[in-house]
Amino acid sequence: MKAKYLFLLLCSLFTACGVSDTECAQTLINNAQILVTRGQWRQALIVLDSVHAYYPKEIAQRRIANALADSITYLEAQANIAYTDSILPPLLQQADKLLKLFRYEKNDKYETYGRYVHHLLTTSSNTSRNFLQAYVQDNRTTIVKSYYYGSSPTHHQGITLSSNGEEIHRKGQNHHFEANGWHDIMTMENTYALEVLNFISAHINDRIRITGQGTKPANTWVYYLTDKEKQALSDTYQLGWLMKDIKRAEEIQNTAQKQIERFLRNRPVQ
Repeated sequence: MKAKYLFLLLCSLFTACGVSDTECAQTLINNAQILVTRGQWRQALIVLDSVHAYYPKEIAQRRIANALADSITYLEAQANIAYTDSILPPLLQQADKLLKLFRYEKNDKYETYGRYVHHLLTTSSNTSRNFLQAYVQDNRTTIVKSYYYGSSPTHHQGITLSSNGEEIHRKGQNHHFEANGWHDIMTMENTYALEVLNFISAHINDRIRITGQGTKPANTWVYYLTDKEKQALSDTYQLGWLMKDIKRAEEIQNTAQKQIERFLRNRPVQ
């Protein structure tokens, strides 16, 4: 930013001494080119933006500035491809190792995304009890569901996790139905889900108390996570973060690839 203002100050002085706007715009472009050779791409783009902002009538110079900006985007895209190529293989390797602990579930008739559920946390194994379930979907979204089972509905809307004097409280969306008893399910996604799983992972060696809350103060219930449940939920937490990192890397890679293809497609024929 200091460099940009210095260039503009010099151009103002040059203009006062009879230097044309064309020359001032070219000075900015020359300095942007120097920044590019130094690998200071962000700073170069800021300087090039000044050509458009302060010299809108210098069409020829603005075209040069646009071409240089496109080249910088191309260089950044190449660097991003190299970066994601270096980090994706180890991330995918870690995820593959963890996925051996999970089962893939999907109902093609009703569901857009399948999910990876830890073997200990499948719904079919926990139909008539209060428990926490976590899974990671195909679209890399992490979900935590708090299940309540009882003789009457609670309209489950909140959950508190307590351990060693620490606690967190989170809310979610409710779904309930009756089938040999009342089933109340509260769903949390992404940030809330990862926060709950982070708390469990941080207290994996401690006793963790779960307090569920319904719409009325009297609608509360308490249970404790078993050691196996804590480990399964902690494994899901690790998988969730890995999938999130993989998704971000893939997004960067896809965007960079499109930028490279667009640059090559629009590049003037030599």
